[in-house]
Parts: sequence; C-alpha cells; structure tokens
Amino acid sequence: MLVLNIKGSDIMYKKLEAQIAYRGISKKQIAVAINMKYNTFLSKMRGKSKFTLDEAICIKEYLKEDIAIEELFKEN
Repeated sequence: MLVLNIKGSDIMYKKLEAQIAYRGISKKQIAVAINMKYNTFLSKMRGKSKFTLDEAICIKEYLKEDIAIEELFKEN
C-alpha cells in the first residue's frame, strides 16, 4: 500500500512528492544524487526557495521520469 506523507500545503511539488514515494526513493537519496544538502532539498520541496532548472533536470533524470518537467515541478 502506498502512503504519502503530505500534510496540507507543506509540500509545494505534490506530483514530484508522489513520484518519489511511488519509486520508494528517499528524499535524502535524491539530495545526495544531485549534490544538495538534505535540508536545502526539503526547503525547496516546501517552496521556501525554487529548484534551479539544472536541479530539476537532475531530479527528473534520477527518477527516470517520463512526465514533462513542467508537470513534475508544477506548483500546487
């Protein structure tokens, strides 16, 4: 059973959050893979700052996601 840890508006990028959960990948793994501090990654997921285009591309490639980058990083 897939359970998402999303509380209201805590997460800015819900589609990205869903894809991370679906693949069973931790946010820590993604942060390490894209050479970003974990707390920075969490801050960006919450919308406190924006992902750069390069970061978004790296995340999309790491997830091997077929969804358009605009859809994956659509703000909720």
